[in-house]
Amino acid sequence: MAGRPRIIDGGDLGALVDADRNRDCVHYLARHQPSCHSDPGEALIRSAEKCGDWIAYSPSFGQHVALVTDRRIFALGLGQRSVCYRLPPTLSAIALRTGATEAGEIGSDWVRFELFRPDWPTPDLPFWTLKAYAAARAGEKWDPSGASR
Repeated sequence: MAGRPRIIDGGDLGALVDADRNRDCVHYLARHQPSCHSDPGEALIRSAEKCGDWIAYSPSFGQHVALVTDRRIFALGLGQRSVCYRLPPTLSAIALRTGATEAGEIGSDWVRFELFRPDWPTPDLPFWTLKAYAAARAGEKWDPSGASR
């Protein structure tokens, strides 16, 4: 059953997430303070409509958009056209074969889909958002080598 999202504009991301389970991503966001155009931000939020309990967070909705569940960041909207997902290794491999690229600057378990990419099919954001959400809710943990723990 899909839940109602909470949209939080401003405030402290640290109050919404577990620091240990989000260390790489939080460090990336603090260091780079990436922007997010409204197109990927809105596309990401719309793609989560079938997910259950989640929060859409942005320090200011001109900056990145983070989707959070169970105190874990599972998706990010960045820049003019990027949507990024935190995925377990098996799904990450599939995403990479279907048009995603590695997003190692965020963390070893992140992939990036570019929206509005010429001559490429549009990524299935609802599918990938739901998969990233489900992995985060399951509490899956994986290490930088890609092996599940």
